[in-house]
Amino acid sequence: MSLKTWLQRHAVVAHVRCADRLPEETYRQVLEELADLSPVVQALPPTAALVDLTGAIRYHGTTAHRLGEVLRVRTISRLGVDVRVGIGPSTTVAATAQIPLPSGVLTIAPDQAADWLDQLPVHALYGIGPRQAATLRDYGIHSVGLLTDPRPVVPPHPCPPPPRCAAPSTGMPWLVPPSAPPSSTWSSVSAYACAAADRPPAP
Repeated sequence: MSLKTWLQRHAVVAHVRCADRLPEETYRQVLEELADLSPVVQALPPTAALVDLTGAIRYHGTTAHRLGEVLRVRTISRLGVDVRVGIGPSTTVAATAQIPLPSGVLTIAPDQAADWLDQLPVHALYGIGPRQAATLRDYGIHSVGLLTDPRPVVPPHPCPPPPRCAAPSTGMPWLVPPSAPPSSTWSSVSAYACAAADRPPAP
């Protein structure tokens, strides 16, 4: 199965985020506005939520992008709260789409998701923190495209020779193997290689 076919078979998800330090009561009212668009809403306190728009698109007879715009109009006019909305074929795509927005709606179509993700720097992927992004860059992974590529990354420069240290009892030099990347880093890379970009497992 191709990546595009795999993505097209998945749901339409919206990641909605309000401004920081939103009062709890106002946040609850935003969730109520979301529930008017779709019955499938997952709160992500204190200021965000996920919305499954798959059924809502058919029910309202419109597009996902239009539903995102309707939501913004309602929250601004009724609550005085602007939101930013990322929409995509998966939670990760939708959440990543809303990150660069000061406000507004960004919709990533299923057939555009793979190409859109591939050109992003690793730090722009939702769920990757600064320290994790720095570690990935140290190993030559600068873009999401490289992160999701199942082929091994070849370092641009040859590795330096391993350092030597003296054995405590004999004074003979020992070869110290280069330290491996932290297991937590590679477990994250492994997870994001297929799941974060929502790619199908490699055959």
